[in-house]
Order: sequence, then C-alpha cells, then structure tokens
Amino acid sequence: MKPSLILMLLIAALLTSCNLDPGYTMYTDLVIPIEERSVPETGVVNQPVNIYVIAAAYNGCWSNIHFYLTQKDDRQYEIWAAADFESTGQCPDVIISADTILTFTPARTGDHVISFRMTPEISERDTVVIGTAPGSR
Repeated sequence: MKPSLILMLLIAALLTSCNLDPGYTMYTDLVIPIEERSVPETGVVNQPVNIYVIAAAYNGCWSNIHFYLTQKDDRQYEIWAAADFESTGQCPDVIISADTILTFTPARTGDHVISFRMTPEISERDTVVIGTAPGSR
C-alpha cells in the first residue's frame, strides 16, 4: 500500500472513533445567587428571628437548591444558597428556584449582622437590632 493511502485510512479511523459529544459535568454544593430576602429590622432577645430567602439558578441543569445559616459569633451570621449542577452538554432554558425561612434565636441584645453570600466572592449585609421584650429587664 502506498503511504498516502495508509495515512488517509489512519485519519479516517481516528475521526470515526472520536466521541464528539460534550463531556459529562457534575458539581455539588455550588454557591448560587440569593435573589430576594426579607430581614426584619428588629427582634427580641431569646425569641426566634425569621429570615425569608429565595435563590435561583438560570438553567435546568441545576437541582437540589438548599440553604445554609451559620453563626459566626454571638452577633454575626452567614446565609448562602447552594445547588448541584449536572450536564451532558445541553441545559434546558428554565429558571430553577427555591425559597425557605431560616431562623436564629439571638442570645444578646445589639446589632446582629447577617451576611448573604451572593457569589463565592461577593457578600451583602443586613442588620437586625435586637432588644429586650417590653416589661423585661
């Protein structure tokens, strides 16, 4: 056989054996944006403070949206949303969202700062002023 014929057969064999489909991608617990939040301006010591949050992801490859509330110290909290991402190359053009109410019970009076992690790099803050219940000392 001629070398050029062998080369063409080799190229044809390589091209037909290539998988040109996009690869499979899967990530878990990726931070997604908090789209909306409702934080009370005031609260009372030793009584629950409820914070309403909505998070969204912008295609159908996202799933399992869940929320985290962690207490950093006695007056600082962090809230973020996370989701799983799974794709074989095409993602449906839909918005996936979830909402929840997160609750903490402050033990001290004063300004309680809640940081909302909007992306891994960006946080926004809100403050809840905690006082004592009327009639208590």
